[in-house]
Amino acid sequence: MIMKIAAISDVHIKSAHDEADNLLTAFLNHPEVQTSDYILLLGDIFDLMCGPHEEYLAAYSHIFTLLTNLQSAGKKVYFFEGNHDVHLEKLFKKLWPNNEVRVTQDPIIEEIDGQRYYFSHGDEHEVDNLSYHRYIKFIRSKPLKFVAEYIIPYAVLNFFGERASKISRKKGSRTFNVEQVRERFRYGVGVTTSGRYDFVLGGHSHVQDEYKIPESNSVYINNGYALKTRTFVLIDNHQSKFIPLS
Repeated sequence: MIMKIAAISDVHIKSAHDEADNLLTAFLNHPEVQTSDYILLLGDIFDLMCGPHEEYLAAYSHIFTLLTNLQSAGKKVYFFEGNHDVHLEKLFKKLWPNNEVRVTQDPIIEEIDGQRYYFSHGDEHEVDNLSYHRYIKFIRSKPLKFVAEYIIPYAVLNFFGERASKISRKKGSRTFNVEQVRERFRYGVGVTTSGRYDFVLGGHSHVQDEYKIPESNSVYINNGYALKTRTFVLIDNHQSKFIPLS
């Protein structure tokens, strides 16, 4: 049986029903996604989501309903935490107590129709960025998880998260070089996966790419920043393409 995979990353929804939210909704309702066997949300789907706060369930009930419908229809739905959406296990347990929609910080490796697939947010491929790896280790740490789950109120988290996000975007707009980022991630994927997988799907770089790793049969695919590319990744019968989203 041939399996079909649909994936998107780096949507960065800032508020309910904004442009990014509408794009994700279009993705989840797309006929190719509705008929896929795997639906992958590869991290940074939300520009800020942290902890088990009920306000997220209320604000994005339409998104969570669509995910529930896909899972109920027999799809495997995976949500990979990024660096903007973290510590969501307790939140997801409120909706899916038996991990019907799986949330993870770690890569997932699947063998599908004899092909090996590696799915992740993709920040582990940024191998030479030591300051980022220190940062992500801190925000994913158990002490910060405890703070996010039990101490910081939603309103405070939202306030500081919005400020940090604005600063990050302003700084990134001054320093972002597409070709340098593309080459850095191609190199990193080669280091972290060493051609062991037929397909490596990830995000994080905000640069769309489809790249065959030298001296291997491995293909790295990144949909890029969804609001810019306005596409998602579809793999059907182990053939990949970028599908436009309106």
